Amino acid sequence: MRRNKRRFTNSEITEEENVNLVPIMNLFVALIPFLLMSAAFFNISVINASVPALGQGKSELGRTEEKVTIMAQIMSDGFKINATSDSLSRAKLDELRAEIPRKESDLDFQGLSKYLMSCKQQYPKSDTVILVPDAMINYQDVIQTMDASRHIEEKSDSGEKINYELFPTVVISGMM
Repeated sequence: MRRNKRRFTNSEITEEENVNLVPIMNLFVALIPFLLMSAAFFNISVINASVPALGQGKSELGRTEEKVTIMAQIMSDGFKINATSDSLSRAKLDELRAEIPRKESDLDFQGLSKYLMSCKQQYPKSDTVILVPDAMINYQDVIQTMDASRHIEEKSDSGEKINYELFPTVVISGMM
């Protein structure tokens, strides 16, 4: 059987079909405002906190001043405080251990500041406190703990307010 071959003329080949893009354009017109309305816009604020670095500065072998790093664990029932040092014995570090219980409904930030003040008076070269917040601690409590660790405000005998710097380098760490 023979097949008939049909030849197309130029007029039949150049014929174009029009694609209707209106439904796709309508979809985008409706979709873009919906996506913009459902997007979450929020403000990010920055807290001045530092990250510990290894091998920073000169060797401390020649220094005679003792320095401690305070680690304050923020728990729902209060603060648990430990200290670490390269030059102090384990017995002296155990003397710096403390627990500051919750005061009524809030954490005792004033008690924390007073305890850190006594540590700072014993070891004046110390400047670092590491905060380890528990998973159930509010963000506001972490911020107040950072403020309580950095400075304390006391009244002098004449009634003037004196601001003492405690531990200016505050590092926030997480528990694994």
